[in-house]
Amino acid sequence: MSLTAQIGSSEATFKLSQKIVSSLAEKFSFKFEDGWATVSTRTLENIQKRLKREKRRANPASSIKHPRTAFSFFTQKQRPLSQAAHPEATFGQLSRFVSEAWKLLTPEQMASFKALELADKERYQVERATILAAAPAPAPVAEAPVAEAPVAEAAKDKKVRKVKAKTEEVAAPAVVEAATPVAKKAKSAKAAPTVVEAAAPAVVEVAAPAKKAKTPKSAEPAAEPAAEVAPVEAKPSEVKAAKATSAKPKAVKA
Repeated sequence: MSLTAQIGSSEATFKLSQKIVSSLAEKFSFKFEDGWATVSTRTLENIQKRLKREKRRANPASSIKHPRTAFSFFTQKQRPLSQAAHPEATFGQLSRFVSEAWKLLTPEQMASFKALELADKERYQVERATILAAAPAPAPVAEAPVAEAPVAEAAKDKKVRKVKAKTEEVAAPAVVEAATPVAKKAKSAKAAPTVVEAAAPAVVEVAAPAKKAKTPKSAEPAAEPAAEVAPVEAKPSEVKAAKATSAKPKAVKA
C-alpha cells in the first residue's frame, strides 16, 4: 500500500498526517503545501470528499432523503414565481425575494407548509426504521476473559485485610490502657524504691571521704627490727644522775 493510500485509509490517519506535516513546516520553515505534496499525491479536498463518501456508504440510513422544512416547501413553490417576476435577478436576489414573501404569509398560509414539514418528518422516521431493521447486526464486542475476575476479587480481599489490620492496630492500645489502670499504679509503686535505692549510694559516696577510715590492727605494719647499736660505756657522773631520777617519786595528776 502506497503512502497516499495509507493517509486516506481513515479519518484518524488523515488528521495525524496533517499534524505531522504542519509541525515539520513550522520547525524547518517551509510551506505546508510543499510538504504535503511530497507526502501525498492527492490534495486535502480530494481526500476529504473521499472520506465523506465512504462514511455515507457505511451508514445504511444515508440513502434516505432527509426531511424538509416548511421554508423549503415554500421556496420550492415561490422561487419560480419570483424568477418570473424578476428575470434579471441573481441567485442571491431571488433568495431575498423569497424570504420577503415568506414573512408576508398569514398564519393560515404558513400552517399548510408546517403540515407538510410534519408529514415529511414522519416519512423519514418510518424509512429509517425499516432500513435499520434490515441492516446486519454489528459484530459482538469481545468480552473480557473470565480469569481476570478472581484476580480482581483477590486484590479487593487484600485491601480489606489491610484496612482491618490498620483498624485493629489503632483500636488495640486504647483498649489495653482503659482496662489496666491498676497495673499502672502497681508499676509506679514498684518504681518508687528504685529512686531511693539509686539516691542512697550517692549520699554515702559523697559523705564517705570526710571520715577517716580506721585501719584494723591486723593491717598495722610490722615493726622493723631495731638496728644493732654498739655498746657504749657510761661515765660515772651519768650513772649517778640516772639513779637520782629513778629514786624520785612520780607526781600524781589530780
